[in-house]
Amino acid sequence: MQISIWFSGPAGSGVNTAGILLAELLAQKGYTVLGDKEYASIIKGDNNCFFLYISDEEQPFIRRQIDYFLAYDPYAVSKNESIYDLKKVFMIKDENCKYKNTFTLGSALKIFGISLEEGKSFLKQQFSEKEFSFEVMNQNFLDLEAGYQYIIQNCGEACDIVNCSKAIWTPKQFMYGNELIAKGAIASGLDFYAAYPMTPASSIIDEVVKDAKVSFFQGEDEIAVSMAMLGAKFAGKRAMCGTSGGGFALMSESISFSNQVELGGVYVLAQRDGPSTGTPTFTGQGDVNYALHASFGDTNPIVLYPSTFEEAYSFAGKALNWSDQYQHPVILLSDKQLSESYVSIDPQKLLAEPIKRGKKADSTAEDQFKRYEFSPDGISPYSVPWTERTTFIATSYEHDEYGSTNEEPTMKGKMMEKRAQKLKTFVEQEFNSDFYGYEIINPDAETFYITMGINRYALEQHIKDKAEMGLIVIKSLSPFDPRLKALLEEHAKKIKRLIFVEMNHSGILEDLMGKECELYGEWKSKISHQRKVTNGMRGFTHREPGMVGAA
Repeated sequence: MQISIWFSGPAGSGVNTAGILLAELLAQKGYTVLGDKEYASIIKGDNNCFFLYISDEEQPFIRRQIDYFLAYDPYAVSKNESIYDLKKVFMIKDENCKYKNTFTLGSALKIFGISLEEGKSFLKQQFSEKEFSFEVMNQNFLDLEAGYQYIIQNCGEACDIVNCSKAIWTPKQFMYGNELIAKGAIASGLDFYAAYPMTPASSIIDEVVKDAKVSFFQGEDEIAVSMAMLGAKFAGKRAMCGTSGGGFALMSESISFSNQVELGGVYVLAQRDGPSTGTPTFTGQGDVNYALHASFGDTNPIVLYPSTFEEAYSFAGKALNWSDQYQHPVILLSDKQLSESYVSIDPQKLLAEPIKRGKKADSTAEDQFKRYEFSPDGISPYSVPWTERTTFIATSYEHDEYGSTNEEPTMKGKMMEKRAQKLKTFVEQEFNSDFYGYEIINPDAETFYITMGINRYALEQHIKDKAEMGLIVIKSLSPFDPRLKALLEEHAKKIKRLIFVEMNHSGILEDLMGKECELYGEWKSKISHQRKVTNGMRGFTHREPGMVGAA
């Protein structure tokens, strides 16, 4: 079973509430539900959508065909019908109800064969967590029943094409990407989070403030935010900050500072569609190059890009670990779609990364502590303020092993080599059988789509049951996993096409992988791409026949 249902109407009309409540009810029954919301940055005069893709299989799906489209006004239809295939449209603009979102929920219950009594019981559970008057509760029940009857009147008693009244699997929770990033970090020992609210990273704040063990700091701008995060790192805390493109621009100097003083720190960069403020409530992948080269002075951060909600959870812990272990800035990339979309998930299957703090000095260290000691792996022991017989120092000036300022050319060269060695060590230690910087689905295929981030869900749906098609998902952008280059070379004769799919205009991933995997010569004739369109329509450029795409 694969069913899609969308709720669409003006901002403030409650489409998100209707969608989330339906999804939570279905998630409790064990269904796989992928949820997405789209909203304009203008407050009035545009259209909001909440999309649900429901399946009785474990793998989430996404497609352009919308089986049931519940519209709150005619504009919801006219705006979306040019992009999506709307099969059955219900126009509830003039229906008699006070709470349109509850009315819409009632309609959805009937569509999915869920009894009105179960719907009322579920709604009562929601009210029990809040304070509402009897009159408000009763009106919601009346509107729920009115929505239920509306579908019967328009479709008849036999309108529901699938019965979702019974549980099919273990209950799941309906969670969104930023929630999983926050909870994954907290489960892996997050002590400190700093941010200035900026869509689509803002809701990470909503989650971290719920945990009393995490200190939260909202700075006056992203310069203050990033430096506060490094201050927490300086004090030995596991620290993270988050923002989007414009705020990340203000953080860039702190990344170079972190590299020089070997502090680390995790930067969550949730991409949105630009340039500048652009269309800030829509998704994009145009900041990848910026993330790769955000640090000036011939330095490069570690850059991770989760492609599933489960990876959003676990990669947050990996980023904190690698920040500590390599004393190096780590950028955790996301995008609006991954940050704000939802999925029903079994919390028991979320794997928190065990805490690894790296070469943290203890009180048994000798008095002559070298904070920047040369070592074969480029990583020196670090100390925190209360550690006895160690030097507590971090300097942005070039220095010797003790941290004393030293600009002598030989020392400068040795320190540059030391810091560069850490990334070589990263490649040697982290790219092993437990972690790959990429994932390959159907490795024996002749045609491969290559992508990053949440694009994978649409592409997995597209290649399903097609033996000739495969998918490569890049997860570590820097350092790049060298094993992928070797694998492509091994299968070069069999591979007929490489199709890069990315939500930007310039083909950033295509350029990066072309360089890292040396896709020159005969490879050039095999490479094509599908990128975010530039003619006012969302989707992919140069669409393949039968291709499905995420909005």
